[in-house]
Amino acid sequence: MKINKIEINNFYSIKDVKFKFDKYEGIVLIEGINKDTNGSNGSGKSTLIEAVVWGLFGKTIRKSTEEALINNTEKKNCSVKITVNDDIVIERGKKPVYLKVHKGDKELTRDNALNTQALIDELLQVNYKVFLASTVFGQQNNIEFINATPEDKRTIIKNFLNLDELFSLRDSVKALKSEYSQVVKRQDAGIQEHEKSLTSFNKQLTHLEKLRKGVEGKHSEEVLSLTLQEVIDIETSNRSIEWSVAGIDKDLEAELERLENLTNRLEFPNQTEVCDKCGQASTQPFHPKKINNDIQVTRNHILAAEESRASYLSKLKKVPISSSEYHQVIEYNQLKKESETFEDIKKETLAKIQAAHDIKQEYTSKYEVMRFWEKAFSESGIVKYIIKNVLDYFNSKVNFYLSHLSQGKFFIEFDESLKETVTHNKNTIHYMSLSGGEKKKISLSVMLGLQELLRISHNQKTNLMFFDEVAENLDQEGLEGLYILLSELKEDKCLFVITHNNYLKSLMDNAKTVTMIKSNGTTKIKTR
Repeated sequence: MKINKIEINNFYSIKDVKFKFDKYEGIVLIEGINKDTNGSNGSGKSTLIEAVVWGLFGKTIRKSTEEALINNTEKKNCSVKITVNDDIVIERGKKPVYLKVHKGDKELTRDNALNTQALIDELLQVNYKVFLASTVFGQQNNIEFINATPEDKRTIIKNFLNLDELFSLRDSVKALKSEYSQVVKRQDAGIQEHEKSLTSFNKQLTHLEKLRKGVEGKHSEEVLSLTLQEVIDIETSNRSIEWSVAGIDKDLEAELERLENLTNRLEFPNQTEVCDKCGQASTQPFHPKKINNDIQVTRNHILAAEESRASYLSKLKKVPISSSEYHQVIEYNQLKKESETFEDIKKETLAKIQAAHDIKQEYTSKYEVMRFWEKAFSESGIVKYIIKNVLDYFNSKVNFYLSHLSQGKFFIEFDESLKETVTHNKNTIHYMSLSGGEKKKISLSVMLGLQELLRISHNQKTNLMFFDEVAENLDQEGLEGLYILLSELKEDKCLFVITHNNYLKSLMDNAKTVTMIKSNGTTKIKTR
C-alpha cells in the first residue's frame, strides 16, 4: 500500500495543511516548535501520524475522544483527505460527520460508515490493527511481549500471524459439528419413533392375518371374491328360474294326466266317463284316430315342457353363500383392506427409516469430518504447528535487529513455549537483570520481529513507517545501532522519526526534516 498524500484541516491543532508523502524517501526527522510555550512539546509532532491513522480507519493511536480531534479554536469542520495507491481517495470529517471513498472517478461510498469502512479495509487489504502494528512504533503503540505470560505471548504471536481466520474457521467448524450432531440426534429419535410404529403395525398385521385366516377357513377364495350385489343377483335369478320351473311342473302334471286319460280311453273304449260339471255318467263316442292324434299332441307338449324345464334348471347357479351370511365376506374384505393399508404404511415407515439411516450416515460422516477440522484448527493443531515453524524465522528477525542495536553483544531465542533465553557475550543472563537501555534494545527488536510476522502473514508492505520516541533509555551504542537499523529499513520506504535525543538527531544530520510549527493554537508544516 502506498500512501501518496494527505490534506488535514482542523484536526487537533493542524489547520489547512497538505503534505505529499511520495516526495519523501529514506529517514525523515519530525521536529516541533511550539511558539505558544517556547518549547517543542505540544507542537503536534505526532499529529501527522495520528491524521494518517484516523483518516484511513476512523480511529486514533491514543484512543482520543471524538471531541478531542476537533481543533479547539475552530471547533468544527475537522477533516482528513488521503490519497492511496494513486487512485483511492478517502475523505473523513467531523462536524459535520461524513465518510466518502472514491476510486478514480467512481464514488464507492456505501449506505453507512460501518460498511464504507469495511470497503476501505478491503480496498487497502489492511485493517486498523494490522496497519498500526506494522507501521507505527512508539510510546503509544508499544507491545509488552517479554514480560507477558506464555499464553499471552501465544496470543500476541497468533494476532500478528493473522490466525484469527483459523479461529474463525474453528468456530464455524464447531458450529457445523454441533449442527450435524443435532441432525444425527433428530434422525435417531425419528428412527426410534418409526421403529416403535413399525412394531405396532406388525402387531396389527398379525392380528388381522389371524382374523382373515379364520374367515378363509370357512369360505373358498371364489366366495370371498364375490360382491354382495353378485350374491343378490344370483339369488334373484335362481328364484325366477324356480318360479318358472314350478309353472312348467304344474303344466307338465296336467299334460301327464291328460296323456294317461287318453291312453286309458284308447285301451277301454266302452268305459263310461263321469262329467266333472254335472257328475252324470256318460258314454263318449269312440274315435281312435282322434285319440291317437291327441295322444301325440300331448306327448309333444310333455316333451317340450321337459325340455323347457331342463333349460331353466341348467341356468340355476349354485349360491355359495347367502346374502344373510355375506357379512362374513364384508368382514373379510374389510380385514383385507385394513391389512393392505397397514402394509402400505409399513412400507412407507420402512422407507422413512431407511431415509433416516441414510441421512444419519451422511451427517455422521460430516460430523466426523468437522470433528477432525475442529481439532486441526485448535491450539494443539495447525496453530501449534504454525507457531512452531515460524519461530526460527521470528528468532532470526529479532536477532537481526538486536545485532544492530547491541553491536552483536546480545542474543535472544524463544523456544516452543515462547520462553526466552537471553545471552550476553555468549553468557546466559536473566532479562530482568538487564538495564533499562538493554531492555529497550531487546523490546524494540522483538517489536520489529513481530512486525515482520505481520508483514509476511498479511503480505502487506507500506511505504511509511513511524518511530515515535524510540530512543528513550538507549545508550550511545544503542543509538548508533538504531540509526544503522533505520538505515537498513529505509529501503523503498520513508521512515518518519520523532525524537528528543540530540545524539540520534546528529546521526541523522543529513536526513530531511519536517517541522511542526504551532502558533496561536494552530500547527503548520515546514519542510527542509
